[in-house]
Amino acid sequence: DGFLYGRGVVDNKFGVLTLAQAFMRLKRAGFVPDRELVLAFSGDEETDMQTTRVLADRLKGAAFAVNSDAGGGYRGSNGMATYGIQAAEKTYATFELTVRNEGGHSSSPRAANAIYELAEALQKIAAHRFPVTWNAVSLDGFKAMAPAVGGELGRAMLQFAQHPGDASAVAVLAKEAGIDRDLRTTCVATMLEAGTAENVLASTATATVNCRIFPGETIADVQATLARVAGNPALEIKVLGEPVESPVSEVPVEARRALDAVLAVRAPGASVSTYMEAGGTDGLWFRRAGVPTVAMGPLFATDGSNFAFHGNNERLPLAAFNDGLDHYYRFIKALAGPADADQ
Repeated sequence: DGFLYGRGVVDNKFGVLTLAQAFMRLKRAGFVPDRELVLAFSGDEETDMQTTRVLADRLKGAAFAVNSDAGGGYRGSNGMATYGIQAAEKTYATFELTVRNEGGHSSSPRAANAIYELAEALQKIAAHRFPVTWNAVSLDGFKAMAPAVGGELGRAMLQFAQHPGDASAVAVLAKEAGIDRDLRTTCVATMLEAGTAENVLASTATATVNCRIFPGETIADVQATLARVAGNPALEIKVLGEPVESPVSEVPVEARRALDAVLAVRAPGASVSTYMEAGGTDGLWFRRAGVPTVAMGPLFATDGSNFAFHGNNERLPLAAFNDGLDHYYRFIKALAGPADADQ
């Protein structure tokens, strides 16, 4: 039905493929770049990012990095197009919340119940809203998206960009989950574990809570907020793994010029802005290593797009696949070729 289906077909096999085939085509054409270009692929961005850490450490001192795992365009129903450059991303942090007690037999219920206590804490966390916050990148994104989105939502985006924190704008934006996430830190329970048998009172009850933390806020601050909101001094809160905070990147002038050359062909007249990623990418390790990192992916979305990221039915329209094949081919020629090169 006009789609490529498969887990990862968009995120991020499409980015990997468009980069790889661009290098292949340029090599076959005899293209000689005017600088060193390094193609860096990692294999564990969805897990512990160990290979990315190694790559970022080896490539310290690079002028900048272009990430294929984010960034991209949007074509509105009104015919207007925008393109977002990912220049910042939230911190991915997971917390484990545990309640412990003596347990016992289910025939003798008592007030102290680990499952109920954990459930009460989770209900409080679910009701908590982290405060609205912003930075130059997030405001730039709202301002650029507003004309293409249009309507009440578009007006609210523009109002927020012009008057950060405006209550009436926030009231509109917060109704859209895909936009509200860009206004604040978010935390949500994703896994539960408790009990050993149906006739035994649980001696421990544990929940996994995943947070996406707005740049500038620390992991320790969020952990303290979870503890305060839960309101149970006996609740144990532990950080899982080694979450990593990353700074905001400035967009390199030459990378922006190369992107403009690409968009002049792919989406003439498109407005371009930076934005902050609510999810996470391995670009954070390059930023941590001191390499400015911007994501300029090849994909354009529309109002009807449903890529089903991470699902078994993840899908990529063939039209979008074909449309993006020249993205990095043109980008690299514009970035590292002679000034008068035919794009």
